[in-house]
Amino acid sequence: MRKEKNGVLSRELVIPEETQKKIEAAYDIVRAKSSEARGESAGGHRHIWKPSAAVVLAAAMILVCGLGVAAAVGHFTKQVEESDGTASYTFEINYELKPVEVTAVPEYLPEDMTLADGDKYGSGKDDGRDISIWAMNMADVDYYMQRMDFTGVEKVEKTTIQGMEAHLITYRDAEKYRKPKDIYMFNPEDGYVLWVWGDYAVSMEELEKVAGSLTITVTENPDLAYMTEEEKEEEAQLEKEAQEAWEAAVNRGVAPEDITAVGETLEGADFIGASYTIEEAAIYDSLYDVPGYTPDGVCDREKAAPWLNEDGTHKPYLRSTLDENGQIVEEKETGVKFLAVTATVRQEKAYDAEWDNGTPFDAVLVRLEKNEDGRLVQAPDRYAAVPSEDYELQMGGSCFYLNQAADTMDGARYFWRHMEAGDSQTYTMVFAVDEDLAENREELQNLVLWFNGTGNDPENPRYSALW
Repeated sequence: MRKEKNGVLSRELVIPEETQKKIEAAYDIVRAKSSEARGESAGGHRHIWKPSAAVVLAAAMILVCGLGVAAAVGHFTKQVEESDGTASYTFEINYELKPVEVTAVPEYLPEDMTLADGDKYGSGKDDGRDISIWAMNMADVDYYMQRMDFTGVEKVEKTTIQGMEAHLITYRDAEKYRKPKDIYMFNPEDGYVLWVWGDYAVSMEELEKVAGSLTITVTENPDLAYMTEEEKEEEAQLEKEAQEAWEAAVNRGVAPEDITAVGETLEGADFIGASYTIEEAAIYDSLYDVPGYTPDGVCDREKAAPWLNEDGTHKPYLRSTLDENGQIVEEKETGVKFLAVTATVRQEKAYDAEWDNGTPFDAVLVRLEKNEDGRLVQAPDRYAAVPSEDYELQMGGSCFYLNQAADTMDGARYFWRHMEAGDSQTYTMVFAVDEDLAENREELQNLVLWFNGTGNDPENPRYSALW
């Protein structure tokens, strides 16, 4: 069984500010729910219900997906403003009525879909055919959604499903950007909102059939209660402080002299017990020119083949430049070169008793830039292929090629090896690198490697230089 320890399997993540705030809130909520499950709630205080993990995820996604509610009397009323692709929803909640427990289970699912996890349903393939259903009571709505603003909306179609007002929401450039679809069903009389979310390959017709088939159960729960304004303010302050502390730690970066130089050895995570040394790096126009190249080294040949010309050069792709908040600031067709990195990994000691995955050989490319203090931090803007390109060769900065014969370890081929204490191996990784980075000396100097085996701690990054 593959185990994660100290984030060793994590990748470089650049998270928009508003989404990060939602995630930080999610951590607090999950911890609170875990304590409640163990019976650790403080004695003498009334039980404050907090939203489920599914709704936490919904809150993190909602900035992208959108929301609408219907005006009515009962547990809530709302105001809606729509203008030029934006939609703003404001809730007013009747706190005199207690929130209720609500569940929603579909009787119909599109062909080949099954329950995947909790309220998520899918085909089990990476094909954009996933559906999620979240049933939100008024404590959820109060906690997350008293006012929400959404952009990029193409159409909000108002209809009726199961006797409830429903909003069918689609988004601009949905095919190009592989945007999802949303259906919101609103029941102010009984006090809940249902959110039926469909990934890009799920048609709105299918999603409507799922929404129409839901078996909805509403039950009273004396433990459910609204948070007070004081509790909300206290939690918001804790989230703010946690966010600020996180940003300060991550934005501190590293001093240039703390980056491991070419030819020098970087110790990896203690529980793995490996060390890593970059021997050399070089840029190639053709993948076939990489010394020792063999097709067997490509970790996913089906994904690589469409992007390679007959001579092994890389076809251009359509790239988006995203700012620190994840907003697109530029799109352009971009050429790609190949970066080959030769490294040596040495297993300095036996693995910890709890670690049985082997030694990770792979690494992630990270773009750095100097901050005002002269320290190196991750570049705030980032690049991503336009989703409809179906381009995954850069895989979030990971290498896509390893020139060693591959083991199969729990399904993770190419990048992991079992090594005994004292074993060492020199190997070559290949990364796809955008042409404007590869041909710009300053940009190229700002590329460093973050070895998976070093633990990948954003607050204490340990980088290796390439040049």
